[in-house]
Amino acid sequence: MKAPTTGGGPPPASAIPAAATGSIGVADMAKGPECGISISDAAAAAGVSPRTLRYYEELGLLSPSLHTRGGQRRYTDDDLTQLGRILELREVLGMNLDEIKEFLSFETRLDQLRTTYRATRTSTTKEARAEQKATLLEALELNESLAEQLNAKLARMDSFRAKVAADAKRCRELLAQLE
Repeated sequence: MKAPTTGGGPPPASAIPAAATGSIGVADMAKGPECGISISDAAAAAGVSPRTLRYYEELGLLSPSLHTRGGQRRYTDDDLTQLGRILELREVLGMNLDEIKEFLSFETRLDQLRTTYRATRTSTTKEARAEQKATLLEALELNESLAEQLNAKLARMDSFRAKVAADAKRCRELLAQLE
């Protein structure tokens, strides 16, 4: 099932949080669940429909951090950054939603590993060094897997670009024959 979107493309991922939050800042959002921005404002800022945000929530790609007492979704700066990342992976890299979910889960795990490593990097005990090594080995495996996914996607894009360029060249040749 494909996520519904509105016309046009989304703004660059880096533009979404600033555009979406307007005068609402992180400090304002900390005041309670009535703060944050509504689903319609978040969707409009990102150039997608509210249904797309609900669909992303159903798939586990994006969950609003806040809800009003009445249960309405409220999106924070961090939520909008995550949305921007999803749209960037979809639009720029052409990933499907399953690929995005896996990619984001790898990035989340890498963040956890980074935190674990930083917490133990000054320790020099044998146990700490073993934990550091295990952490780095897992991070290496995840990073290599992400790189492989991107390389495969880029190879398919390069192949498609080469075919289109060859077709354009053939059209130029045929046009030249007609003159």
